[in-house]
Amino acid sequence: MADTDSKGDPQGRSSAIISLFLQPSPKYWLLGLAILLLSAISHLPYRILLSLGRAIGAMIYRSGGRVKHIANVNITRCYPSLAPEAQQRILQQSFRELGISVVETFRVWFGDAEKFYGSRTKLEGEDHWRAALARERGIILLSCHYGSLDLNATLAGLQVRKYRKYAFTYRKPSDQLVDRFLVEKRTPYADHFFPVNNLVGIIRLLKKQGVVWYAPDIEVKNKNSVFANFMGIPASTTAGLSKLAQAGNAVILPFGHYRNSDNTYTLKFFPPLEGFPSEDAVADTRQINRAIEHIIRPFPERYWWTIKRFKNRPAGEPPFY
Repeated sequence: MADTDSKGDPQGRSSAIISLFLQPSPKYWLLGLAILLLSAISHLPYRILLSLGRAIGAMIYRSGGRVKHIANVNITRCYPSLAPEAQQRILQQSFRELGISVVETFRVWFGDAEKFYGSRTKLEGEDHWRAALARERGIILLSCHYGSLDLNATLAGLQVRKYRKYAFTYRKPSDQLVDRFLVEKRTPYADHFFPVNNLVGIIRLLKKQGVVWYAPDIEVKNKNSVFANFMGIPASTTAGLSKLAQAGNAVILPFGHYRNSDNTYTLKFFPPLEGFPSEDAVADTRQINRAIEHIIRPFPERYWWTIKRFKNRPAGEPPFY
């Protein structure tokens, strides 16, 4: 599915869910039941929903295992100057925040995100957003795996679609039914929904001065990847954003979303990247990683430390995990 304008059903009674119960394999029935349960849970009072998310994250933390080991390695490597007690606090909090991001995602999928989140979100850095618009070029919204990706992309869409056509990008799952569900739940808040490898669709939209949401901080190792510092550590990172920006004549605009203490949200735009792209792929990618560092700095515990950000190492370096 390269591109879709499917709008889905914000109340969760979708054809994608129904199709799960029509499959011969019981695993899809169980998935359908789980989704229906999550749909009901997502409409709990918001404070209760967030508390439930914290509890889910704490349970995952207590269960330990491989995912906790990965997060611990990432945090101790990225924050070597912190005392062990401070590193452990970030580790524990990161799992609670991961649980919160899960329930925030359910609230986007099974509720009216525009009505619910739009009314409790304020905009910061509007001057940077307007500066990007004034260049009359396509815009790549630079995001990362920080908090709920669906909430992040949806909040951006509520702002962007007042001015430009807007597209999510995503890594398409191999299961077609899961893919159908994701498309159905996400596209009410975007004009297009592109798999990340649909370069033709992405570039075409950028050339029409559209806006594309993109999160490049997943570990990759291919001909388009380079080692560029992230938190002071060489990290295998896609250099594809430079090529997309060049091909689509696009501005790179970093942004993040932040949950406030009163459970309202802030959507924050940072200054557009300058001198991007350049002739130096490593320098460009380092600039991307530096922008991501700025995004996660206010609440480092909300970054997805459970991903293997440093799985691939430069030649001769020992593995991290």
